[in-house]
Order: sequence, then structure tokens, then C-alpha cells
Amino acid sequence: MNQISRRSFLAAGAAAAAPLIVPSRVLGRNGNPGPNEQITIGCIGLGGMGNSHRGWLTDAADDARVLALCDVDAERLQAAADWYDDGQVDTYTDYRHILDRDDIDAVVIATPDHNHAPPTVYACLAGKDVYVEKPSSKTIVEGQAIIAAVRETGRIVQVGSQGRCLNRFPSICEFIRNGDLGHVHEVECWHYENPEGGNSEDQEPPEHLIWDKWVGPARWRPYNPDCIGGNRRFFLDFGGGMIFDRGTHILNAMSWFLDLDDTGPTKVTASGRPPSHGNFDCPVTMSVTWEFPHRDLVVHWRQPGVDPQSPGQERPYGAVYHGSRGSLSVDGGDIGGRAWPWREAEEYEAPSGGFQAPRTELHSQPGNRRNWLDCIKTREEPIMPVGPSHRINALCILGNLAYRLGRPLEWDFENDRVVNDDEANRWLHEPGRGPWHV
Repeated sequence: MNQISRRSFLAAGAAAAAPLIVPSRVLGRNGNPGPNEQITIGCIGLGGMGNSHRGWLTDAADDARVLALCDVDAERLQAAADWYDDGQVDTYTDYRHILDRDDIDAVVIATPDHNHAPPTVYACLAGKDVYVEKPSSKTIVEGQAIIAAVRETGRIVQVGSQGRCLNRFPSICEFIRNGDLGHVHEVECWHYENPEGGNSEDQEPPEHLIWDKWVGPARWRPYNPDCIGGNRRFFLDFGGGMIFDRGTHILNAMSWFLDLDDTGPTKVTASGRPPSHGNFDCPVTMSVTWEFPHRDLVVHWRQPGVDPQSPGQERPYGAVYHGSRGSLSVDGGDIGGRAWPWREAEEYEAPSGGFQAPRTELHSQPGNRRNWLDCIKTREEPIMPVGPSHRINALCILGNLAYRLGRPLEWDFENDRVVNDDEANRWLHEPGRGPWHV
């Protein structure tokens, strides 16, 4: 892994802000906000999720105050700023200016998926706590860099994968972890297909968009309107398909239910049908298998997949857990959380001395966000920390890579490397582009 360097990051671009500094004001012990302090926040990325976070922090969180907004799209930035009175917030198109401010305690990062990791790393090094949308990283080296930055700085980083805050998921987790399903030996994740499409031509970017910053750490490509908005998830470099979008939610629940946060597969196999036309390059259909022989477990991702408990398939995504005592279908991951046919799993109460899942004060939205603010004050680990997030992202990264290379991958999960495959490891360890590398 490349050494994390604030100096190289700041020196890489003439437009960089002044050197990053750790906040100097004392808000509590060791410079952290005290239990009764208001947490000052900068919002980086103001699309759908970014504006959702900004709105909640502004309107519903009495102990938070938004001071700064950042987006590389001037129109989007202005639309967010219009929610505030003149002088109430400052606006930027370069997030490094926010990181340089010593009056901001924490940042929310809701940029496009491929641009999550660099601002997370450098926010930690600037002394900010972080809420970063999932997936927290798009490459293995990015995930390693985030973990190293958190370890080095002691910052609180919450990943916006909210499944562990859903109303029924803690009970389902306890149901499985306490053995009521027996030994779970197979999991089948189901989801609908990725779309084909994207027929626009490359062109000059609109004046209100700083395209070079939007591309950020990804491989350079000319501006194309098909890359912007929700369609970005159907480009392997910018999103990675539904396995990286919704899949991180489904696999997050699976990792929690089966206690896989500290481990990984040893073999990954993938196949899929590439799109027949258009700019999108994610496979339309996709099948991935992760093998965990040390846990006597096989996990499958299927697009399209089938929920065996729902002949009408009214539940479009989820996972089936096959145990020695039966099978349990759990829908959703970011939403949902209904269990079939063992409905008692939804209201399960752990026995005395059994495993008890951590519960936030409020399950479901805004559980993750509320938990993050609380942990900033207490300095406790948040409910969705960066370690498990890195393991979950690795499953998606390896699935896409096995598809791209067209061959199985032997994975050393303890050292984050593909065994005896230099080509595959080069794909996994791309550190980024220009000033946006980690």
C-alpha cells in the first residue's frame, strides 16, 4: 500500500487549499466535542443522499450545525445553498477548503461512489470525523488507506450502510447467531439485472460542472452525460453495477448475521453477460460465488435471482440463508428486513447469555446518522465501522474483477491480495489519479 501523504496530496494540484491542519479549538477532552456541544459540519457532495443528510442535519439534529457545502456542480451547490440565509453557510467546489477549516468538526461525504475514499482519508488526517456513504472505497488500496487513517488519527468514521440500524435486522441477526437456524452453510443473494443503455456521445462538459474533479481518482475519460446521476452506477469505474450499489447492503447484512466482519473468502468465481449495446459496461446478468471453506460456507450473488419464498417475486432483492434447521429468506438490506417463513425471527429475543446484537437508539433512518453524532461525542466505535465495510467492499471488488478477467481468483483475505496473480493484484491496488490518490 502506498504511504498516506498529506504533502503529496496537497502538492499535486495548483488549486489545492492551504495545508490541512487539525482543529485547534478545544470542544471537549482531546479536542473532541463534549456531550453538550454542537457539532459543526461540512457537507461534501450534494446529490440525492448528500441533500438528504444535509437536510436532516439542518432540520432535525439539534446538536449539529452545517457551516459549509461543497460540490463540483455549481448548480447543485447553489440549490443546496438556497436553503440557508445569506452568510449562514460557505460554499466550495474543492473539499480541501473545508478540511482546512479549524471551525469544522466533521464532514459528510456523499460524492459519487468512486470519489469516497480520498476525502475520507484526508478528512481523518485533518482531524475531522467522517460520515461516508457506501461503498466507502472502490479499490483494495483505498480501503486499506481508510483503515490506516482511522487507526492513526482515532477519528470516528461511520459508513452509510444502514442495514444494521433497520428495525428487524438486530432480531434476525440474533436469531441466526444464536443457532436457531442451525449451521448456515449457504447463502443465495438475489437481485434484478443491471440495465443496458447509455447512448449519448462524448462531449464538452457543461460550464457548471468541473468534470476533472468529478472523475477524481478514477481513470480519465471524456465527459458523457450518461455518467452523471444514477446511471453512473452502471459504469464499472464509477459505480460497479448493482453488486456494488445494493449488493453492499445485502452483503452487509449477511456479514453481520453470520459474523464474517473479520474474515473473507478464499476463492471467488464470477460470470456474466456483457451489455450488447450502449455506454454502460456492467454485466447485464451476473453470477458470483464466494467460498469460505474455513467457515463451511458458500455465498452466491445472482442477477437475476429468485426468492424461493415468494413465487410472485414481489420482493426484488435480498438473501436466503440455508441452515441445518431450515432456510430463511430476508428481503432488503437498505430497507425491508422481513423474514420468511420463520416470521418469529423478526421479533426474536436473545436468550440469557446468548449473542445480543448492538442496537442504536432509533432503528431505521436516521439511525446511522444519529449513531454517528452520538459516537463523535462519546468516541465509541459506530455501528457501521470501516473494518467490516472494507471486507464487504472486497467481496464486490473481487466479484467484478473475476468477471472482468474471466477466471477464478484465489484470495488471501488476511493480506488483501490475490494469490499468484500479478495482473489481478494490479487491478486491486490502483491508488487513484493525480491529486486524488491515496
